[in-house]
Amino acid sequence: MAKSAELGSAFWQRAARRKKWGLLALVVAAGLWGWLAYLLILPYSVDGTQQCAALLFRDAVPSAQCLQTRTWWQMLGLLGAVLPLSVVGAGLYVAGSVSQSLCYHLQEVQYFESRETSVDSS
Repeated sequence: MAKSAELGSAFWQRAARRKKWGLLALVVAAGLWGWLAYLLILPYSVDGTQQCAALLFRDAVPSAQCLQTRTWWQMLGLLGAVLPLSVVGAGLYVAGSVSQSLCYHLQEVQYFESRETSVDSS
């Protein structure tokens, strides 16, 4: 029985660790998503003199000076980093949560089975 308890405890700890790493990855990904939204949605200025419209809300072709300050490849690189991080974070968090739920369920089943055997023996 002691070996079973040790294995259950180790399983629970691995699940909790996986869930914490997933949550950390999701927090970092949320920060990167916020940064990407900031770069795409808010207007910006070039050298404090020329005001440039936000990249997503431009009506006309921007001047060359506005395009040089915020290039699309930098934001695509940021998107390429944040997408896998979001997926990995969500996967780790879900896997950890499911593992913890499964461990809790197995503990309940073991408890009720031990209770049944003690009632049957008396």
